[in-house]
Amino acid sequence: MAATEAQKAASRRYYWKNRSTVLAKLRAQDRTDYLTRRYGISLEDYQQMYVAQEGRCAVCAGAVSGERMCVDHNHVTGKVRALLCRMCNKSLGGFGDSVERLQAAIDYLKRHQ
Repeated sequence: MAATEAQKAASRRYYWKNRSTVLAKLRAQDRTDYLTRRYGISLEDYQQMYVAQEGRCAVCAGAVSGERMCVDHNHVTGKVRALLCRMCNKSLGGFGDSVERLQAAIDYLKRHQ
């Protein structure tokens, strides 16, 4: 059943009166859908991980404020490991999750201190 013009007008008025709340709910739903689809976790799971890590990256322990933390996962099994800051997530991704490549980079840095 199609909405009447009066219903559409009421809906527009509600949206503009409560715009920030409506948009926040939509963003939270989008984030929940993304986390579930991509990693198999809920927004609540993500928030529990964030609290358990005290808002800090699991690698560098840097506090992450004002930006979302990245959900780190095993690319073979899909298992979620922890939350990381963007830099640590990019760095691990750059090494292809290879312990050997990461160790080689550590050895390189030690040789060239």
